[in-house]
Amino acid sequence: MSIMAETPGLGDLVAKALEISGGSDARVEPLAGDGSDRRFFRIFCGTVSYVGLLSPRVRLDGLDENDSYLRIGNHLLSKGIPVPRIVFGDAEAGRFLLEDAGDCHLQKLAAGCRQNLLSVYRPVIVLLADLHRKAGDGFRPDFCFDSHIYDPRFVFERELEYFRRAFCNGYLRLEVGPEDLRSDFEMLAEQAGAVDTACVFHRDFQSRNIMVTGEGLRLIDFQGMRFGPPAYDLASLLVDPYVEIPAKIQNVLLGEYWAVAADFFPCDREGFLRDYYAVRLCRNLQILGAFGFLGVEKAKLRFLRYIPWAWEQLLHHLHSDRCAGRYPRLEALVNGIQLPAARCPEKI
Repeated sequence: MSIMAETPGLGDLVAKALEISGGSDARVEPLAGDGSDRRFFRIFCGTVSYVGLLSPRVRLDGLDENDSYLRIGNHLLSKGIPVPRIVFGDAEAGRFLLEDAGDCHLQKLAAGCRQNLLSVYRPVIVLLADLHRKAGDGFRPDFCFDSHIYDPRFVFERELEYFRRAFCNGYLRLEVGPEDLRSDFEMLAEQAGAVDTACVFHRDFQSRNIMVTGEGLRLIDFQGMRFGPPAYDLASLLVDPYVEIPAKIQNVLLGEYWAVAADFFPCDREGFLRDYYAVRLCRNLQILGAFGFLGVEKAKLRFLRYIPWAWEQLLHHLHSDRCAGRYPRLEALVNGIQLPAARCPEKI
């Protein structure tokens, strides 16, 4: 059976690609997906290629992820943010035809330039500051399918409790109860969560969501954008387990981001750093929760290889001057855990 015959909706996307390109014949190749249930395909129509996205709609009533993808993608493009153009979008059917941004993401580029990471990441820092400076203009709550603001409640339930459930209990098979970390988690959520809608951020600004093309960088997977602290995106980039940026380079890039972004921040450098170190910890915990969930519940074993470095980052951060002693229950739990070697394979 052909790939189009066994993939509902793909034939419609191919027909649309032929209609737009004016071609008469097409070739389709499946592409590796991400941690979601979405499916991607490259559709060749003569000398032109598109990326086809099939995204099953989850919510039949109300705003769905597909709606956010279409609305935010068009919004970012209108603000001059380099995202792949949505050539065709049917949010109801979950079918999208996208500008082809190629196969080279930042993770791949960084892997071949370990000795020159600063030069690789400096254009990314400029892109990030540009995103934060421009994307909030005209951004609306009804763009967001999954809460429009990164507030303390969202932080507590969707990042900190995610770590407890999916990583501690799901991956490590511990029995950490809801009250065991509540006091620390509530304090951290209040420190990290936004209380206004002054800024917007991507929420998954990491190397696999930044494509490197001959024309420059392209930002993808933007459907989770919402109002909240821009420092979260910087933390996502710098503690990204896919690349393992050394601490010294992280610190340099932290300073360089502030140098190009300070003009639009409503706080001074110390206030920015307080935000950064709070959301850095939240992002670190969220990463571990996500990899635990994907590796165990979704049986996507390739994600397990990234847990050891994310764990090292958590240990380092909890023992740093900024964090040591502030979250005693979390720190005691983490200090008492030794990752089981059998559950963090080097290669899968």
